Amino acid sequence: MVKVLQDKHPVGNGKKPDRRKSDGYYIDGYLQGNLDHVFKQVTKKDYDGFILMTGREGFGKSTLAMQIACYLDKDFSVDKVVFTANQFQQATEQAKRFSCIVFDETMGFLGSRGATSKFNRMLIKIMSEMRSKNLFIILCIPNFFEMDKYPAIHRSTGLIHINKRGSFGSYDYKKKKNLYLQGKKFYEYKVAPSFIGRFMSYFPIDKVAYEKKKQEAINEYQSSEIKENVWKNQRNLMISNAITKKLMSTSEIVELLSISKQYVGQITNGVENGSK
Repeated sequence: MVKVLQDKHPVGNGKKPDRRKSDGYYIDGYLQGNLDHVFKQVTKKDYDGFILMTGREGFGKSTLAMQIACYLDKDFSVDKVVFTANQFQQATEQAKRFSCIVFDETMGFLGSRGATSKFNRMLIKIMSEMRSKNLFIILCIPNFFEMDKYPAIHRSTGLIHINKRGSFGSYDYKKKKNLYLQGKKFYEYKVAPSFIGRFMSYFPIDKVAYEKKKQEAINEYQSSEIKENVWKNQRNLMISNAITKKLMSTSEIVELLSISKQYVGQITNGVENGSK
């Protein structure tokens, strides 16, 4: 297990943090205190720990998430890192009690509004599993404000926003709520965090295995996207032909395929930016 170098004088009081040594890594003192509180709530008081991690790509979301996961779960490994919604759902179903799972959104899976909406719906279903097994969940996502209100405000324990490499702002439950309500309109982190801290660039799990698993997930996702696009194009061509050749009416297609009348109109007009 990785040894954690805990600094009781965190960044912000003028004292420099300890630097990483060969047998461990520095963890911010305030962050460590918060994690200890979350750990106690989960293991002693029958809660779950649901932490949101946001920030631009390349700023270190994954690195800090793995450090926190190792701190909360002594058995944490790359096996508990997931990259797709299906992997996430499967991991929570198979997880042992008090395990930590990191959903690492590193490949643009939540890059579209449709994918984000679908993920939010799935997340609500997963939450009951999280609670019943007292799991620690770290969700690395591009933007806090893309989350639905329920998981963002009411269900998540806290938010950590990476503002630059090696630096983060931490929002407690109340601050997180205020940030969502005040910042969602313009996607601005306009509420001051509960505290600001630093983290090291130390990756505490097998980086080679992590990168391999991530690449496999990317390949699988891209392959499924290609198949879905082919299927959509074939379906849309059939719908368009059925309408133009008067083989079926719009109402019949709507009832058969459970799609909206507006979407059928967009397909027949050659517009593919609609949704069910």
